[in-house]
Amino acid sequence: MEMTPLLTLGPLYVTPYSLTILAGVLAGLLLVWRNKAVRPLLPAVILGALLLGHICWCLFCPPDLEAAEGIFFMMLRPWQGGYTLYGALLGGALGALIAGKAARVKWLDALDALAPGACAVIVFARIGELFTGEGIGRWAEMDWTHFFPLSICTYHDDFYEEWRYLVWFWEALVALILLIVLLRMERKAPRGHRTAVFLTVLGTTQILLEQMRRDNYLRLIIFVRVNQLAALITLIIVLAVLLIRYRPGKTAVILSLAVLVLAGLADMASEFVFDKFEYAPYLYLSMPLAAAAFAALMLTQKKKHGILPAVLVCAATAALLIAYASKDWNEIEITPELDMIRFAILYASMAVDLLCIGLTIRLNRKQPFLRD
Repeated sequence: MEMTPLLTLGPLYVTPYSLTILAGVLAGLLLVWRNKAVRPLLPAVILGALLLGHICWCLFCPPDLEAAEGIFFMMLRPWQGGYTLYGALLGGALGALIAGKAARVKWLDALDALAPGACAVIVFARIGELFTGEGIGRWAEMDWTHFFPLSICTYHDDFYEEWRYLVWFWEALVALILLIVLLRMERKAPRGHRTAVFLTVLGTTQILLEQMRRDNYLRLIIFVRVNQLAALITLIIVLAVLLIRYRPGKTAVILSLAVLVLAGLADMASEFVFDKFEYAPYLYLSMPLAAAAFAALMLTQKKKHGILPAVLVCAATAALLIAYASKDWNEIEITPELDMIRFAILYASMAVDLLCIGLTIRLNRKQPFLRD
């Protein structure tokens, strides 16, 4: 959606979206500024986030948004916008690493201090999508779904209205809740704890919420969503680091990796099933295997305290698979009501898989997530 600038300053266009981003950056700086040791790192963190966030967007931007002069010239014009979440996070982390060595600040300490600030920026960035027309999902076809913040009217005339679900609102809400959690953990969390929580929660929720988008999301090889792939890679790295650091035992390592791989496959199958029903057998196979691996991990690591979560995940998995397999979606006429049920089942299955991944990563940390 083309935005009318509020003010023009040479090549810079001051728009409602840019002001929202500025507000987010200021909020993030205020949160991080409380830690005196990290203050010298902020220029490098901001510069790294801006540069790598923009470069990654240029590399993966939709063809219809690419400048006529090519990707290289787009990279040289950061003032024209275009940033990606994980590119900015990686750039900020690299800036903290480089500046931290000079300031003798440990990297994990810096990342722990920066995590709440990053959440604040994400909250405002998502809200700012209200002014860009981005962050919207599929059509909300039933009248009872036509209300803010569930959906928004994107087109209307005297005879027709088009409503779409608001994905950016849920992404902003997740970032806000994560910000509150990180602030509550500030004083008692061990080193690296907040960084792991930030990356795990952001990664798992981003995989689910990115699937809901129907806007100009960034793609790799036509259909692979860049943010989903980056989130999955981040989760793999977090789990690998935790397994190497805490050495939970051979059985736990095998089961943890099995949960991550199988749940990731189930999520990919769920995503393809949205449009291609022939991928359903992959969902039927990978999802129960992921649940079984998670249940085995819980029972071996938490003993009797792992029985309840193991049973709940297996029961939820069975219920969702039976609900989806009970109808031949490729043959029946899909009404708006049935379409919503189908999407609800598939989104719920993705949520269960991501819950297994998140709890598996949480289980491999020193601090137990279940009360012993």
